[in-house]
Amino acid sequence: SRVFFNSRLNAHEADTEQFLPTREDRQLYDAARSAAALEEAKVTGCAVDASTPASTPGAVSVGYRVKKIRIGSYEIDSWYISPYPDEYSRHPLLYICEFCLKYMKSSYTYTRHCQKCTLRHPPGDEIYRDGSISVFEVDGRKNKIYCQNLCLMGKMFLDTKTLYYDVEPFLFYILCEYDARGYHFAGYYSKEKRSVQGYNLSCIMILPSKQREGYGKLLIEFSYLLSKKEGVSGSPEKPLSDFGLLSYRSYWRRAVYEILLHVGERARVVTIDAVSRKTGMTVDDVISTLQTDGMLQRKGVSYAIVVDKARIERFVELAREKAPRRIDSSKLRWAPFLTKNTTVVQEDDGDISV
Repeated sequence: SRVFFNSRLNAHEADTEQFLPTREDRQLYDAARSAAALEEAKVTGCAVDASTPASTPGAVSVGYRVKKIRIGSYEIDSWYISPYPDEYSRHPLLYICEFCLKYMKSSYTYTRHCQKCTLRHPPGDEIYRDGSISVFEVDGRKNKIYCQNLCLMGKMFLDTKTLYYDVEPFLFYILCEYDARGYHFAGYYSKEKRSVQGYNLSCIMILPSKQREGYGKLLIEFSYLLSKKEGVSGSPEKPLSDFGLLSYRSYWRRAVYEILLHVGERARVVTIDAVSRKTGMTVDDVISTLQTDGMLQRKGVSYAIVVDKARIERFVELAREKAPRRIDSSKLRWAPFLTKNTTVVQEDDGDISV
């Protein structure tokens, strides 16, 4: 005779097939599932097909989409589908804490959380403050849950974003507005800790409620400030989205024009390498900007920068009239995450030719 569990169980007790669900059990389960699906459809307003099998944990069911989010005092329509867990994706309105970015399904849970949440700023180091504007650096390895929640929310407004859970290789720079209640989330950008291609920005997102306030270009300028602090040139991760390309072209034009206007009065020769070092932009991005504006012309076997001074002055003057938000480099308190054997050469503005 066979021995089961050192003779502790006999053959009948060791038989697990007797615990398999019967036909009556399956009928009771299907009836309960259908009733629960109908009840959920009444609450959420979404059509639920109770005949389809349950999805795996973390997956998003087809047909479900979070239509709005409530963050702080704003209720914002989502633009794209974000892979929130299935139990959250079934709800058209998701509540998000503006401090810890925890997402919740009901207003009751959200209200209770806001009363108990002790976090009043992103869980990282504040590396920049100018008036009511602050930027925090958050390590994806040290604050994994916060960064995952951030990426899930960012996907709702970024079509090409594919990073959600693998956040450890990235640093996140959170832009906040400060008041007496704390540091309120406005936008962010991320970058790889070790970028083989030399990218200084992987993705950037500004909340729709905070757009048209100059925060996008502010974060772009901030990313180049960090690149200059590291002593390297940087560029955003390619390919850029349509909106990203427009924003970057506008910033590149402003940065290059300001350098040409500033040093052109003192130096007879201005090289592309010198403009790259002054702006933190890569040589390719400088060339692309000059070519787009028709300021790079071929002369024989070489190329020359042809500066239209009147055009540059007019552009810079119009840009300044808009009073855009700018980064004050003197208010940065930051050291590079990875140190490199790089020597930063301080140049005289009177002669930047090399």
